[in-house]
Amino acid sequence: MQRVIVQALGGPEQLLLESGPEVRQPVAGEVLVDVEAAGVNFLDINLRKGAGVHAMPAPFTPGLEGVGRIRAVGVGVSLIVGQRVAWINVRGSYATQLVMKADLVVPVPDSLAISQVLLFQAMTAQYLATEYGPIEPGDHVLVHAAAGGVGQLLVQWLKHLGAWVVGTTSSEEKAEVARAAGADVVINYGRDYRFLDELMRLTHGRGVDLAFDSVGAATFANTVKGLARGGMAVCCGVSSGPAPAISPAELTTRCTRIAAGSLFSYIVEPGEFQLRAASVIEGIEAGWLRMPEATAYPMASAADAHRAIESRLTHGKLYLVP
Repeated sequence: MQRVIVQALGGPEQLLLESGPEVRQPVAGEVLVDVEAAGVNFLDINLRKGAGVHAMPAPFTPGLEGVGRIRAVGVGVSLIVGQRVAWINVRGSYATQLVMKADLVVPVPDSLAISQVLLFQAMTAQYLATEYGPIEPGDHVLVHAAAGGVGQLLVQWLKHLGAWVVGTTSSEEKAEVARAAGADVVINYGRDYRFLDELMRLTHGRGVDLAFDSVGAATFANTVKGLARGGMAVCCGVSSGPAPAISPAELTTRCTRIAAGSLFSYIVEPGEFQLRAASVIEGIEAGWLRMPEATAYPMASAADAHRAIESRLTHGKLYLVP
């Protein structure tokens, strides 16, 4: 078995591929999976740096998401050997084999490509689009980082529900990606994150009913200012750093609201992961949910994948293959 480890907290150079001990056989309620691909996410970057609420001491194997095939099952497991499954909350997924609880995986169709069954980003879009609504046809919605992996999928989900979507991006190239995902208009805020004036112009001074902010420090204060009366700003990421504190007094005049969330908080109840995954698979198979382009890296090149995410030049899914 091989795995990627974070030797010490720090930069991408701390990622090393090593041969690990033979993986144990699954016990009751567990499955042993041969990993087909491990998703690379911004959360992995924070873990490597030792940042955020999920920080852990090195050395450790990063990765929380993947897809693979069951090699062995423990007692009481209804899944079968050879079945293709996906997961999004299993630590140590940058590895060639994993043992995990059977209720943490969901069967996925053999007919779908790897990029379609790495579910973390699509399920993030699913919970964002369904937990802060209901979203009605014609609602004005702002999506920051609309060309990112989650951003593209969230734009599609919102358009499926009938929203009018404003996306923001940091370049004209990314703006084209956001438009292709279905954004009605796109604001290219460049490297200085200035978007509020254009947002208010586009909405004739009204603002948006709902805003999804995955950027954080550089944008959130103006995201709140860009809300319509009774609107809600959802803090769902911190790619530029933690969002600033906002006094409740700043929200009272227009009755605006602030919310925050994480996908992991919405898959706690038994079967919730499976239900959300099924909703994603249904959208993919129906054709209205199109997964972004994906780039594969050999597991030995995990450091290069991390550098690519940190460069802000990517606009699709990255994953590692054995």
